[in-house]
Amino acid sequence: MKTYRYMILILLMVSTSACIQLGESVVPSQYFVFKSMSYNTDIYSDKRLSIDIELVDFPDYLKRPQVVLHQDNIISFTDTKRWATPLEGQVLSLITSNLELLLPETSIKVRPWQSNQHVDLNLQIAVKKLSGVLGKQSDIDIRWKIADKHGKQFRGHFVDRRSIDESYEGLVLALNRGLDELSKKLASAFTYE
Repeated sequence: MKTYRYMILILLMVSTSACIQLGESVVPSQYFVFKSMSYNTDIYSDKRLSIDIELVDFPDYLKRPQVVLHQDNIISFTDTKRWATPLEGQVLSLITSNLELLLPETSIKVRPWQSNQHVDLNLQIAVKKLSGVLGKQSDIDIRWKIADKHGKQFRGHFVDRRSIDESYEGLVLALNRGLDELSKKLASAFTYE
């Protein structure tokens, strides 16, 4: 009977020792979000428009919670630097919020959804790159297409590279500023439609 008690005690000690962390302390995770433009001195158009926005392409390697670094053929990430919410949703939310600020009379809706509502313009966004290399530069490559209700199309290609420091905060800030610039280019394109 005593042997069983000792075996149970040893088994409990071994199993609980796995819960005790030895050595280095755990590095807390950091969670990042994009922040939409908070003010704008330029109104790109005061026309009343209805615009659909749809993300039609987003690389699979970016569909993860970790912030991705991408240099040449190498993709890397760390578990402690993460997006607070899915990156796809953040990109759409940021662009939508920025366009609402830049085009205050415009009604903007994110697709996909089924609706019979009248839409003046459809914006399709294809993200090719949204990453960077710490200590070097951020890298944004996005293609977009605007189509009006008559089928007329206007295509664009946005590339943005900014020097960044060695921090993930610097990378996220550079990506955020690049997406703000994309929003301005899109707002400008809507004024010509």
